[in-house]
Amino acid sequence: MPATPSGPVSAQPLWTVASGLNQPDDILFRDGSLYIGELGSGKISVVVPGKPASRLNPTIPKVEGLAFIGETLYAADQQSDQVHAINGDQVTTLIQLQPVAGKDNVDGITAAGDQLIVPDSPQGVVDWVDRSGRIVKTVGGFVRPTGAWPLPDGSTLVADEYGNSAVRLAPDGSRSFLIQGLPIVDDVAADADGHVFVVTPVVSGGRLAEVSGGQAHDLVGKLLEPQGIAFDAAGNVFVSESAAGRVDLAIRSFKLVPLGTAHPAAGQPLCVDLVRAPGFSGTVELSGDAGLKVVRQPGAGSQGEVIVSGCQVAPCRLTASSGTRSDMLWIAGP
Repeated sequence: MPATPSGPVSAQPLWTVASGLNQPDDILFRDGSLYIGELGSGKISVVVPGKPASRLNPTIPKVEGLAFIGETLYAADQQSDQVHAINGDQVTTLIQLQPVAGKDNVDGITAAGDQLIVPDSPQGVVDWVDRSGRIVKTVGGFVRPTGAWPLPDGSTLVADEYGNSAVRLAPDGSRSFLIQGLPIVDDVAADADGHVFVVTPVVSGGRLAEVSGGQAHDLVGKLLEPQGIAFDAAGNVFVSESAAGRVDLAIRSFKLVPLGTAHPAAGQPLCVDLVRAPGFSGTVELSGDAGLKVVRQPGAGSQGEVIVSGCQVAPCRLTASSGTRSDMLWIAGP
């Protein structure tokens, strides 16, 4: 079972999923992998349940926001006020913005379709940038925009850090405040059900909070300088703690427990545990790759069993599903 972080407070189960990081900042979850930008080292770490943690080869100075369009990873370089495209070990500059002396540069980028949404923080604007690096739209009127999140209806959420607010930009250009007067709103994100979350990166009293009715309701409190937000496919929430050098997970539905290195004898079942959030009672079903045979389903419980008949050459993927929510874990053969 992953460790519970010391310090943060939540009614939900909390895990530390990555530690020993160098100022983890913005994070991105995609296809079962969690990408972590380490601002201090410029490296991008990748965490996959059941596999060893790794780092991508490229270094992006003061790496901030991360986004995928297709198979290309884009990363914001706050030191140079640039956005780079990463393909394997190759790094190319997509766009050079205009730095402002004495101010931090570009921040938490995101993707919407085939465009990037780029908070040009020192200029107080948000840019929409196509894959050629051309700015196709700009919206201003912010104090320091530091995070953005696209919504299915074409709207965009924007975190205005020094404006102490989270804003919703409608497709017609109108804007509404989701919350005002909340100090240092550094990032904003919405889950698949439309619930909006923000972080406030106070060093010793940081908050991961859900915003509703113009108020912030803590999901996790007493965080050490929280910076980034991401959701897994089960609706659980990742949050980075820059001052603690770690990324935590708040479990809001269910989560598969990573396995240890011990395996039963060949042909004997392997227990697979899951953790349920308080109030989550949905039925959970397991399915696996060809090298995994599910012999007992968790159902309404918290444990299933699989027989590992392959997976020696490469780990096999085990998926747990409950309605539209899912989680995955990689299992290596004995």
